[in-house]
Amino acid sequence: MASVNSLVRLYGELGERADRAADRARGESRVENKVWYLRQNRLFEQAGEEAIENCEHIFKTTLFPKRSMVFDQGDSTRIVYLVKRGKVRIARLTPDGKEVTVAVLGAGDLFGEETLFESQPRTTVATCMEESLLCTARADDLFALLSRNPTLALNVAKILNDRLLDASATMEDLAYARVPDRILHLFQRLAAEHGEPADGGVRVAVKLTHADIASLVGSTRETVSLEMANLIKAGRLRSDGRHVVVPSEELPV
Repeated sequence: MASVNSLVRLYGELGERADRAADRARGESRVENKVWYLRQNRLFEQAGEEAIENCEHIFKTTLFPKRSMVFDQGDSTRIVYLVKRGKVRIARLTPDGKEVTVAVLGAGDLFGEETLFESQPRTTVATCMEESLLCTARADDLFALLSRNPTLALNVAKILNDRLLDASATMEDLAYARVPDRILHLFQRLAAEHGEPADGGVRVAVKLTHADIASLVGSTRETVSLEMANLIKAGRLRSDGRHVVVPSEELPV
């Protein structure tokens, strides 16, 4: 009987050890997975492996369902977000309550970075266009990280500069380009940011309604519907189900 009891205890101890080993392996796997995703983000371009591994603890991974709101206009939360996967729509609310899309972000993008430099309420709304996996960090923790790492600080400056260039290009389009050209320029930019290879062109892996497109190009839904049909008829864009394909000849060289 004693030997049987000893065997039971031994098997129990072995089982506990196996469980602890499995927990450690899962924990290490989660850390490695997080580090891999951080490495793909623009914030960590040209950052060393050690720098990424030493800061992964300040980031928390959260899964947001499709159509869920990440933050609302007027929110005072000071959180910065890194997109692991999925698509996030950034919009502004007009005085009459309409949402105007200002950006569509995907894997590798950063948003909410304005809270790094000020404590003002949010001026935009962030909504998940599809199920999205996001890394979040407190603005104070990320600011401290940037102050210690010039490479990361420079990457944030590059991201902000790219946003400024995009805004300048959009303003130039609004001032001088016709609506069809604005639509084409929008899909050229989206193809560069969210494109995937397609037969004879690049498929934009973002589903936008005509109302979304209208707000991005400064037009109306009715005009966009008409001009989209004309662009497709002329072969300057192609329809692929609910996606748009930019033909190779329309892609910037």
